[in-house]
Amino acid sequence: MNGGAAGNRLPPRETIYLDNLTTEQRTGLVTNEDVASKMKCKIPGFRYIILIVSALCLTSLLSNMTTYNFTKICMVPKNDSHNVVEPGQYNKNQQAWLQACVAIGALVASFPYTYMFQHYTKKWVFLSAGIISAVSTALVPLAHIYGFKFFLLARTFQGVAFSATFPIIGAVTADWAVLTEHGLFVGLLTGCTQLSNIFTMPVSGALCSSSWGWPSVYYVHAGVSVVAFILWSLIYKDDPEDHSMVDVGELKKLQRGKLTKKDHHTGSIPYRSILSSKTLWGAWIAAFGDLLAVQLVAMFNPQYLNDYLHYNVLKTGFLGALPVLVQFILKLLGGVSSDMLKCFDETTKLRAYNSFALGGSAIFFAILAFVPREQRVTAIVVLVFAESLLGLNTAGFNKCATLHSRQYGHFVMTQIMNIWAVTILLEPFVVNSIVAANNFESWRNCFLFHAIALLVCNAIFCIWADAKPAPWTQVPEQSNGDTHESAVPENGGNNTARSAH
Repeated sequence: MNGGAAGNRLPPRETIYLDNLTTEQRTGLVTNEDVASKMKCKIPGFRYIILIVSALCLTSLLSNMTTYNFTKICMVPKNDSHNVVEPGQYNKNQQAWLQACVAIGALVASFPYTYMFQHYTKKWVFLSAGIISAVSTALVPLAHIYGFKFFLLARTFQGVAFSATFPIIGAVTADWAVLTEHGLFVGLLTGCTQLSNIFTMPVSGALCSSSWGWPSVYYVHAGVSVVAFILWSLIYKDDPEDHSMVDVGELKKLQRGKLTKKDHHTGSIPYRSILSSKTLWGAWIAAFGDLLAVQLVAMFNPQYLNDYLHYNVLKTGFLGALPVLVQFILKLLGGVSSDMLKCFDETTKLRAYNSFALGGSAIFFAILAFVPREQRVTAIVVLVFAESLLGLNTAGFNKCATLHSRQYGHFVMTQIMNIWAVTILLEPFVVNSIVAANNFESWRNCFLFHAIALLVCNAIFCIWADAKPAPWTQVPEQSNGDTHESAVPENGGNNTARSAH
């Protein structure tokens, strides 16, 4: 065996073929014993386990942050035997700040987390976010007892943890997704938004209506976070090449068309090139319009269903989860179908899916604006269509951002997180000012405002969208051929990747 160090022998019945070895193994930097040990305890398709655990952790962080959006309707005394409440009613301005303060925490922590993800082990950086989220969520009931300021502080720390979500989405997609599976990975990882609502709304509705009351919502969510991040700490590694459970065949798939591990750690982020990219600005603008609508769903669905349509707390929880469940299914279908569809080039698919998501949602929000309160069933049906179509964004601006930025996906996705934080900060004050009267006209204006925003942002994205990797993602080839960057064919197929020059 030419790749081994002198005198080393492979264990009996272990055969390693030269074509399956990395460059380091061929040049003798990794011994035969190292290679043989790495070939034990392999799990085929291990990247999907990483994907599921990552999605679970992301869902947990967002669920913790979403808890108040539901519990605010059951922390207020009502003449309903199904509601077990605690004293202390916050006014509309305080409620808006309790929703918006998570954005302040996320924005403040954005730069520190961006720096840490760039310079430290991503596994432990993201684990720190899980610890912060679990502790702050568990302390919310106690903070409520001590007063509004302490409650506000606990919510702010939930936002601090949230700032780690989109960087890890970019990192997991860049490191653990095969280039032709970006749609699937982005779909499930960004689907944590929908998964968090699917979990939080019905669970919170059931717990709020039980004898345990609203504090149990926070304790249950904190417990789920602990379990999720224990799994993360046991299973995740930053680089597939370092993971003992990744077999050689899967590793070759994951490395095809990407930078070598050595190149990933050389050079700095090209901030100027990224921030001057029209394609990425188009994706960020589309994200802004999309996330305004997402925050309308996450923050005000319970209020719309409970206060305006007059469903009780338990029904509000399950009805609030229904459109989000459909949205999550469409998000996965959009990501997978985009990866599988070969008859159109990748840029055309980005524009089409983004238009189905934002444009289609805008149409149904405009229809919902004119559905009267008395037609509750019709309102729910239209609301399901308006919210669920947003799920197709996974094959639109989200996929565009990761395909165009490649190894810098964690930084580009961090900006989407910042945009998310801005929409969280703005939306409570914007929507509360529009729907203050809680009548037909106010909700009509609210839905029309979001419909127009979706249409404008989608139009800008379609003009600037580009699926090709940006020039600044490419690394010049070296004489030994070890350092290269490959471009994915625009059709997203399995064609042999070509080296960029």
